[in-house]
Amino acid sequence: MRLSLQKGARAALFSAAWQEIRVTPAILRTWILVLAGMLVAAIVLFFGYGRWQSRRFGRDLPVGLGTTVQQSTEGFTHSESRGGHTIYTLHASKAVQFKSDGHAELHDVSITLYGAQGAPANRIYGSDFDWDPVNGVARATGEVQIDFQGTATPGPQGGKTPADGGDSRSTVHVKTSGLVFNQKTGLASTPEKIEFRLAEAAGSATGASFDSQTGVVILTADVAFNSSVGGSPLAVRAHHAQFDRTSRLLFLLQDVTDYADSHSSSDEATVSFRSDGSAYKIEAQGHVVLTSSDGQQINTRIAHIDLGPKSEPEQAILDGGLLYVANNPARLLHGSASSGTLSFGPGPQPTIRHAQLRSIVSVVDEEKMQPQNPGVGKSPQNATESTTRQVQASQVDIDFAPGLQHSPVAEHILAAGTARLNIHQIYAKTPPQDTTVQGDQLFATLSDGEVLSSLRGTGHTSLVLVSPNGVKQSSTGDNLLLTFAPPPLAPKSAGKPGKGKPPTPAPQPAAQLQSAVQLGNVTLVQETPAAGKVASGAAATPPGSPAPAVTTATAQRAAYDAASQLVQLSGDPRIRDANGELAAASIEVERTTGNANATGGVKATYRQSSGQQTMAFTGAGPVHVVADHAHLDHAADLTIFYGKAREQARLWQESDSVAAPVLELSRAHATLAAHGLSGDAAAVNAVFTSSSSTTSGTAAKATPPAGAVQPSVVRLQSRTLFYAEAEHKAVFSGDVVAQTSSGLLRSSFMDVYFTVADGQSVHAAVAQPPGKAPAQNSQVSRIVARGGVRLEQPGRKGTGDELTYTAQDGKFVLVGTSTVPPRLTDQVRGTVTGASLIFNDRDDSVIVSGGSSKAVTQTRVAK
Repeated sequence: MRLSLQKGARAALFSAAWQEIRVTPAILRTWILVLAGMLVAAIVLFFGYGRWQSRRFGRDLPVGLGTTVQQSTEGFTHSESRGGHTIYTLHASKAVQFKSDGHAELHDVSITLYGAQGAPANRIYGSDFDWDPVNGVARATGEVQIDFQGTATPGPQGGKTPADGGDSRSTVHVKTSGLVFNQKTGLASTPEKIEFRLAEAAGSATGASFDSQTGVVILTADVAFNSSVGGSPLAVRAHHAQFDRTSRLLFLLQDVTDYADSHSSSDEATVSFRSDGSAYKIEAQGHVVLTSSDGQQINTRIAHIDLGPKSEPEQAILDGGLLYVANNPARLLHGSASSGTLSFGPGPQPTIRHAQLRSIVSVVDEEKMQPQNPGVGKSPQNATESTTRQVQASQVDIDFAPGLQHSPVAEHILAAGTARLNIHQIYAKTPPQDTTVQGDQLFATLSDGEVLSSLRGTGHTSLVLVSPNGVKQSSTGDNLLLTFAPPPLAPKSAGKPGKGKPPTPAPQPAAQLQSAVQLGNVTLVQETPAAGKVASGAAATPPGSPAPAVTTATAQRAAYDAASQLVQLSGDPRIRDANGELAAASIEVERTTGNANATGGVKATYRQSSGQQTMAFTGAGPVHVVADHAHLDHAADLTIFYGKAREQARLWQESDSVAAPVLELSRAHATLAAHGLSGDAAAVNAVFTSSSSTTSGTAAKATPPAGAVQPSVVRLQSRTLFYAEAEHKAVFSGDVVAQTSSGLLRSSFMDVYFTVADGQSVHAAVAQPPGKAPAQNSQVSRIVARGGVRLEQPGRKGTGDELTYTAQDGKFVLVGTSTVPPRLTDQVRGTVTGASLIFNDRDDSVIVSGGSSKAVTQTRVAK
């Protein structure tokens, strides 16, 4: 459950592609300022003047100027009024009409157009104009200038006129030459340069035309516009521009916009206007590119932007493939998606509120670490040299909140559709580490726009960690919740700008995992690498040895706490490996040591394994243990089982069992230690099966012949027990009592030996080849009682210092010391003594061996 998600899993994994790129109202307003408020108005009014002028050349000439005689007049002025208000006034310093071709010329012309209340609104003036009445063609042979008043700007400047002292901030100045207007076709055009300017903006184009019948205005080439917004320079360039007055659509070809430190371009763009002149939609397509000076860039094929009543951005749709790149000294971020949607919030300065990326979304964040300087005489630590994070999903949704200076700050991120987050960390001295989080949905909560606060996964969640030593830890479940502690503050020196340079981004401190909770059908798996598969510096399994077993844990809930480094499993938790399993009401695992504590209704099973030393006792089947609670020492491979009041921990294998307050089972050494909590008398209880008969092999399973002895049970009690599988020996100590079918045996110590009934070893019996009949179980073959031996059988009692019992022939050998010889007392025969007493519980014979002559006396005691 180890995880160190740095910086998030931070908004960079899901949001940096949209949070940091300058897709802001300023960029979108660029289109609006250029196309709606200034450029279009200037072009339309300019060519509107050309049409108006051509209609009046013929009728407004002085009466004395005929069409057949060359005439001229000085100081020509003409006005027209309607409803008591002057509509326009035309003044020329000289008017000339030529008899030969009917052309007329006006020189130093000034035309004033008046508003509805009679105030001067627009002014048109030029040096020379030519009128051809036969062909209906008007031509400006010199420079033409137009000054006309735009809509008054709201605020203190609104409503000002030139009479107030200076031009209004909304006045547009247009200058061109070579204007030609055809009255028959209604087409006005010029191949010359056209310039226009306002109080805070200026623009130009090469060649222009206006169709008065269709209302289409065309700027032929080299369209340019320069202004400033919020104190930052704004420049718009286009290869070609066209405006349709009827549909109110503006078309741009190969448009380029530079604003502040951002740059945008497209092959073509279309702007749609309302009747009030505000724009409501922008569509760009073909190599749409948005870039900034800090190395960020968005590339897409189609961009669709919806604008509000005041031409403010409401929604932007990017389609046809989407690529994002951000490169700075701190990191390299690049991502891709098939399409995306940006939604903006209301307000005078609307900011992005929501972003959605769709169809095969991928974002890769490569963090650039600063070189570590360990200092002279110091060994460099195993520092992280680089961290790469990758997010993949079918769809990613990002919610933004307003930040400082109205900049958008990512707040929530939802990745859906087989969402995947991978973190790859490269270290200075060890192999890399990989962490992967997956789920049907991943929901991240961020602080400060880039630091991961929590990560929630739903539906088929998984968490996989591959550590530098090659160990793979994975967990799966229905739901997953990761919480992160706030990172420490970055050093104050980080990110300081150099002289004349912007601040250099510095890698932020990592957000460390605080807790992890996985719910519903949780499965945890730990796998160690196979031999020869681990990179240099990691512990590998020696070549030729079997691959380490895979450990699997299941539960309904798994919770990890970083402060205590504990993983707690609850809801029917179980831990399994190739040799057994452990179950309890609750299991707690120490992540750093691998130690575990199982509590409540502990049940364990250990299976026999070919080629591996395993607890076997007298059988070939699995070993079972039940207890109240247990402790697992991972390093020693030791499990300690504890009972509770009036209910001992119990271990059994087939018909053999051991019960005690404490059972210590070492799988590494195949040993068992049983004892009480404080040296309790008779704390250990054991039951074993003795030899089956006097015969061996398969004959023991046939119908026993006359005189054969059936298997018997040996029951033992003591203070302690120690069993070693390597020796097939169990040592009981402390007031030992052994009960068999023939009587009771008491002593201070008692050694019980086990063997396979047909003479094979325990492991040979377990590892039978497939297809062969299983060997017989191992059983009690010999008992050696030591210290204060007392034997009690029906009608017989014996005492001595040591007694050896052999189960195969039912023989007892009782010996004493040089001062206290063994004694055997029979109710009928009396007492027998000697250096050693040999007797059999099957035929009641007694052999007495004693004295310096080694004489042997045989006595038969009748029952």
